[in-house]
Amino acid sequence: MLMEKNETEKMVSTLQRCALCGRRCGADRAAGARGACEAGSLPKVARWLSHMGEEPPLIGTQGSGTVFFTGCSMRCLFCQNFAVSQLGEGEEIPVTRLAEIMFDLQAIGCHNINLVSPTHYAPQIAVAVEAAKRQGLGIPVVYNTHGYDTPEALSWMAGKVDIYLADVKYANDAHAERFSGIPEYSKVNHEALRIMFSQVGHLQEDPETGLATRGLMVRILILPEGIEGAKASLLHLKREFSTDLSVSLMAQYVPLHKATQCPPLDRTLEESEYEEVLDFAQALGFTRLWCQEPAAAHVGVPDFSADAPFAF
Repeated sequence: MLMEKNETEKMVSTLQRCALCGRRCGADRAAGARGACEAGSLPKVARWLSHMGEEPPLIGTQGSGTVFFTGCSMRCLFCQNFAVSQLGEGEEIPVTRLAEIMFDLQAIGCHNINLVSPTHYAPQIAVAVEAAKRQGLGIPVVYNTHGYDTPEALSWMAGKVDIYLADVKYANDAHAERFSGIPEYSKVNHEALRIMFSQVGHLQEDPETGLATRGLMVRILILPEGIEGAKASLLHLKREFSTDLSVSLMAQYVPLHKATQCPPLDRTLEESEYEEVLDFAQALGFTRLWCQEPAAAHVGVPDFSADAPFAF
């Protein structure tokens, strides 16, 4: 599978002074330097599989074709994918192989290509997607991100990504720095969401299948004691995008990784904490809401050492 020379050269140029996430660390990844995300010049992939644990418009009957990238620019104490995002499990592969993986997932019937933690590999992903689409990839591409993406990263995705699945992790920057080790999360996140929306608009679904075809869906993971600031985030989303925005309120929090030693993150979410946010969202007028059952949270915890990492 061939890549266009000019796109490859542009990719290398971007990696020479990395500014893909809100840290803007400037690492020369093309020369082998690595920033906080620990990423090099090649995409590093941990697993790819048909995933049945995403929102219904993404999984349909055959699942979402999920590619888990290694590394992350955030260092969330509670990350459920910490083996991949922070411990470095995975294998570096050529960009051409990444494009081939997309075809592999399409061949087994997946409804979309779901790129998990893509920010630090945005140029490599863009080159792979462009090559795959030129050669017949016919399912939507989903950019599944923590929402700490810069305009530089998202400029690579314009015209290539069909669906943005973006986190709003915090409304309070002090909490973002304490629990995820990053500065200025709200500023970076708000700008990123505006750019994503300008590219794809509100979520659109196929009227016959209910599958998402294009648009933005925002995720908010509800944390103990409201650390994520969901109410403030919902107010911002209503002002910025209207209550037509598709919002996924996630109840799947489980204390994992370093969160077990960090109160109040060392406990599971109480149902009342989740219901309070859900009621608030409905009172604001959001109608395109996706909800979870808090009791089923442990089902979504992955074991990346197993043949089937998820129990869905």
